[in-house]
Parts: sequence; C-alpha cells; structure tokens
Amino acid sequence: MEPDLQITVKGIPEKIAYDIGNSLADVINAFADGEHALDFRRMHRIIVTNDFAAELAELSKVTASRNPITHTNEEYAIAVAKVLLLPRGSEIEILPVVSANIAAGLVSEDPSHYESEAFRSTLHLIHHELCHVHDDNKKIDAFPEVILKQRYEGKDKYIRSLAEICWSEYIANRLSSSTVPVSFATAMAINLTDAIPRTKPLVNQEIRAYRQHADLNRLLDYFEHHGDFLPKAAAYACGYLDGLGISLRELSAEAEEMLSGSYFEQTWDAMRIALTEMYSSYPELWENMTVYDPLATALEAYYGEMGLFLSNLPDGDIYVDVPFRAETI
Repeated sequence: MEPDLQITVKGIPEKIAYDIGNSLADVINAFADGEHALDFRRMHRIIVTNDFAAELAELSKVTASRNPITHTNEEYAIAVAKVLLLPRGSEIEILPVVSANIAAGLVSEDPSHYESEAFRSTLHLIHHELCHVHDDNKKIDAFPEVILKQRYEGKDKYIRSLAEICWSEYIANRLSSSTVPVSFATAMAINLTDAIPRTKPLVNQEIRAYRQHADLNRLLDYFEHHGDFLPKAAAYACGYLDGLGISLRELSAEAEEMLSGSYFEQTWDAMRIALTEMYSSYPELWENMTVYDPLATALEAYYGEMGLFLSNLPDGDIYVDVPFRAETI
C-alpha cells in the first residue's frame, strides 16, 4: 500500500466515517501482502461518499477537458464504485471512488456480521475494485504513452473501447475470485442468462425504428446501452470461471443451456479464447495495444451478428452498414 494513502469519507456521521476508514485501510493492507499481493502504486487516495454520482460529477468538472467521467446507471446495472485514472502532474493517479452505502458493509458492532453473506459480498466488491487498481498499474507500465492520451476514432470508439472494458472486468473478476461468495458469482451467470434472450430482440426492434428515423447516432447509442451489456456480462462470467477453475455448467447449468446453440455462442467462444490468451502473457509480455486485437475482432464480429457492420472512413468517421434482414424489415 502507498505509505501516504489518504482515505476520505464524505457525507456521513464522523464516528461511522472513522470506522469505515479504518476498516477499509485494514482491507487494503491485507490485499497488499502475500503471494497474490495487488499492486497499489499510483493509488494515493480513496474517496468514500454518500453521493456517488455527485462526486463523479465534481471530479469530471476538473478533468473534463482530458477525460470525461461517466458511470453505469441503467436498468441492467448501477455502479456503486469506480476506479478513475486522473492526471497528477506529469504522472497518473489511480483514484477509487466508492459509495458509502457499500463501504458501510465492512463495519458492524455484531461479531457475527463478519461471517455473513452481506459482509463477504462487500469485501468482494472492494476486492474487485482494488483489482482494477492493480490492473491499471500494469497497463500504465505496459502502455505509458497511451493511457489518458488514447483517443479512438471511427469504429474503434465502439469496438476497442468495449474490448478494454471487457478485459478490465474479466481480469478484476479473475483476480478477485478468491473472495467471491457463491451467490454473487451465480448472480453474474443470471445476468448472462437474462441478457441472451433479451438483447437481440431489443436490437432488432431499434434497427426497425432506425429504418424510419434514420438517426445513426441514436442507433449506435442504443446499441451501446443495450447491445454492449451482453459481452460485458460474458466477460464478468469468464473472469469467475477462469479464476475459480470451473466450467459454465458448474456455475450455472441454466446459463450454459441458454448459451448453447444461441446467436451469442460463437462470440462467447471467441471471447473466452481471446481473454485467456491475453492473460497468458499478462502483464510481463504486454508491449502494446495489439494485445487487444483478438478480443476486438470477436466484438466486431458480434456487432455484425447483431446487424451492424462497422468500418472506418478516410476522415476518421465511422460508416455503419445495416443490411436488411427478415427480422429487421
């Protein structure tokens, strides 16, 4: 752990804030030691807040010209923690921001609480975010000229950005799998089970609407919100499978049955191969962003499977072919 780490707890009573800060420091110290110690370089502070969205908005005001900050807030998922990369002079700071409602689960006057499912889930959530810190450090080491400077254009704004997210969630779940409660891992499989039958009909519906409104940005925005959730859910699940060393059937027979023979099965298989190959060289052999190429290829093929074929125009813009299919006429 960074010796000068500052933990700031905002918007809650002083006594509770003090207890949360101490408990969080204990957790960080525990994950900083041992055979599988996490890398906490560049993490100089942590913010715990009772108004998570407002805190991110304030941080975004400071850094908007460099890197606007957003967080998941939709019908399928709402973020309760986020690890940010911010400029710190000529260096980069890794800053976790955590909802106080979540961090409060680390603290209780009842000794039995520390054996409960609620505590174990909270501990795992914190562990997952700290694994993002670890991964960000490794990526900064591997790509020092890219982090906070990369600006994607054309189809890369969608494909490679999604690939980066999928890797980040995969590795955070894989590294934090030692603390995941069974119910928590199973919930990730349920996300996958629910998303497979839901996603393609929603996208087909929006493509049919696009035939009328002809607003390409609206279609792409819709796909980012609804279509991207499925490969993200797959990345989460793959992280647990590989971290725990189990099959999808062992995690959820229902999820395996839903996946088998579905339109998403080929994407799942390609993502699994790409993610495990990335991990096999991680982080020592990572030299440049080409390590993401196989994963990006799998995700671009997924966009095509869903009815959106992306290509780059000479001016850096994107061209999207939306061919007529029986289900989207």
